[in-house]
Amino acid sequence: MNGVEWLARPLVSNGTLVCVLFLLWGIGVWREAEYEVETGIHARHMLLDVYLLCVLLKLLPERWCRMTKWAIYIVVYPVTFFEVFLMERFRIIYTPTSINLWRETTWQESREFFQSYLEGTALWVTLGLCAALLMIHFLLTTFSRWWKTREQKGGSFLQRVTVRLIATAVVLVCAECLPVACHEKAKIWRFFTDDEQAEKTRWEIFYSPVYRLAYSWRMLKIADKDLLVLRRNMKQVEVDSCVTGLPHIVLVIGESYSKHHCQLFGYRSPTTPLMDSMRREGCLIPFDNAVTPWNLTSRVFKSLLSTSRLDSTTKWTDGVLFPVVLRKAGYRVSFLTNQFLRSQHQNGVDFNGSFFLNDPELDTLCFDVRNDRVYPLDGDFIKEYEKCRPTEKEVVIFHLYGQHTLYSRRYDKRHAYFTADSIRRKNLTPYRKQIVADYDNATRYNDEVFKNICDYFIDKDAVIVYLSDHGEEVFDYIRMFGRTPGDHIDASIAHYEFEIPMMMWFSPSFRQEHPDIVNRVRQVRHAPFISSNLSQLIFGLAGIRGKWYDSSRDILSSDYSPGPRLLKGQLSYDSIMAGSRYDKKKVKSSPNDKK
Repeated sequence: MNGVEWLARPLVSNGTLVCVLFLLWGIGVWREAEYEVETGIHARHMLLDVYLLCVLLKLLPERWCRMTKWAIYIVVYPVTFFEVFLMERFRIIYTPTSINLWRETTWQESREFFQSYLEGTALWVTLGLCAALLMIHFLLTTFSRWWKTREQKGGSFLQRVTVRLIATAVVLVCAECLPVACHEKAKIWRFFTDDEQAEKTRWEIFYSPVYRLAYSWRMLKIADKDLLVLRRNMKQVEVDSCVTGLPHIVLVIGESYSKHHCQLFGYRSPTTPLMDSMRREGCLIPFDNAVTPWNLTSRVFKSLLSTSRLDSTTKWTDGVLFPVVLRKAGYRVSFLTNQFLRSQHQNGVDFNGSFFLNDPELDTLCFDVRNDRVYPLDGDFIKEYEKCRPTEKEVVIFHLYGQHTLYSRRYDKRHAYFTADSIRRKNLTPYRKQIVADYDNATRYNDEVFKNICDYFIDKDAVIVYLSDHGEEVFDYIRMFGRTPGDHIDASIAHYEFEIPMMMWFSPSFRQEHPDIVNRVRQVRHAPFISSNLSQLIFGLAGIRGKWYDSSRDILSSDYSPGPRLLKGQLSYDSIMAGSRYDKKKVKSSPNDKK
C-alpha cells in the first residue's frame, strides 16, 4: 500500500458512515435552498470533519468503533430530521431563539404540538425523507460488506482504482482547504471555550444541524448568565428625583451608517439634503467627534442601553438598561425596532443583540410599547409610532434598518438618486461603483426617514437624538464593504467603522422653551463622545438624578469629562488616531453652523 492509498483507508473502511453523513448534510442543504433559509454551507469543512472522524474510528478497537458509529447515527439522524421538519413546517433552522422556545415548552405542550401536526404534510415529508435515507443506508451497508469480502480476497482492479481516486481527491481537497478550515475550527474552539470570543464568532461557520444545535445551546448558556445579573440589578432601580422632565425625548438609532458618506459631515455627494437644510435653519446640530465602542450591532446594543461605564474592568451587566430608569421616573417608554422582534426566525447575531430585550421580565421592566412586525423599508416602519396614544411624558426609541447590507434593499426604486456613473472614483470597478451608489441611495433615503420622524414631533416640546450603532466601510480605504471582525484596529478601521454620525434636533417649541439646552449643545458639538455614554445624556435631558446618573459622562453637563474612549473595551480611539492621517488636532466650526 503506497502513501496515497494509506491516506484514503479511513474513508474507505468507513464508507457507509461517510456516505450517510454527507447524505444527511445534503438533505439539509437541499431544504435550505428550497426555502431560502440563510445559513453557511461549507462542503470542504464538512469533508475535513468527516475525514478526521474516520481517522479517529480507524484508531479505535473494532468493538468500540461499532459502538461509536451507532452513537453517531443515534445523534445525527434525529437532530437532522427534526431541523428538516422545522424547515418544512416553519421555515426556520436551529437558532438560539427557536431552541429557547422548545426549552421553555412543557412535555404536555410538546405532545400536543406533535399531535397537531400529525395530519399535516410537514411531518410526513420529513418521515418520507428519513425512510428513504434509511433504505439507502441499508443498501450501502450491504454493499460495504460485499466490498470488504472482495477486498479480503485480494480485491479487483476496479476496487484498487477506486481507492486511488478517493485518495487523490482527499489529498488535493485537504491540501487546498486545510489552512482555511483549521482557521475556522480555531474560531469554533474559541467559541466554546471563551465567552468573550463567542459573541465575535460568525454563526455561519456552524454549517450543519449538529453544529447549529451546539451553537444555539452555547449562546443560550451565555445569555442565561447575563440575564441573571441584569434581572438582579434592575429589580433594585430607584430614582432620587426628576427635576427637568422634558416631555418628549426621542432616540433614533441608525444602522451601519458611515459618517463619511454623510453630506452633513462633508461628503461631496448630496446624501443628506434634508438634514443639511435643518442644520442651516438652526433646528439640527451635528456632533462631529462621536465614536462607538464596537463595530458589531450585538455588542453596541449592550453598551448603548447599559448604564455601565465600559472600560477594561467593567461589563455591561454591571449596570442596568436605562429604559427601566426612565419608566421609574414616570416616562412612557416605547421601543420600536425594525430588527429585533420576538421571532424564532432570528439568526445567531440577531439573538445575540436582542436576547435581553426580548426576555419577558426585562421587557416588562423596560418598555410600555413594542411593535409586533417589521417592514422591508424604514419609511413604512416608522408609521408604527402612529399607533401610540398621546401622553404627557414619553421616551421613544426608533431602531432603524438603516444602511444594513444588502444596501440595494434599503430603499425603493423612486429613491434611486445615484447610479454607478454618479460615483466619480477612478479606482473602482463598475460593480463596486454600483455598491457605493446603492449605499449612498440608502443614506439619502434614511435622510427622508429621519425628516419624517421629526415631523411627528414638530408640534411638541421635543428633542431628538440621532446616532448610528457603528460605521461602515464602503470601498473607502480597505477596498471592501461591511466591517472587519478581527481584534486588530488601525487608524483607517477606527476612522470608517468606529466614527459615527450623531446629531440633535429641536422642535420650534423646544427651542423657545429651552434655549439654554440648545446653546449648550452648540457649545459641545466638537467635544469627544462615545456612545456608551448615551444613557447619561438621556438622563440629563430627563433631569434624572440618583445612583444611575453620572454627570461626568453627560456631554451636556458642566461636569463632563469624556475619559478614555476605548474601542472593543481595550484600545484607546484617541491614541490610535494620534499622528495618523485622520488625527483631529484642531477642529474648525463649519461655516454653516449657526453662532
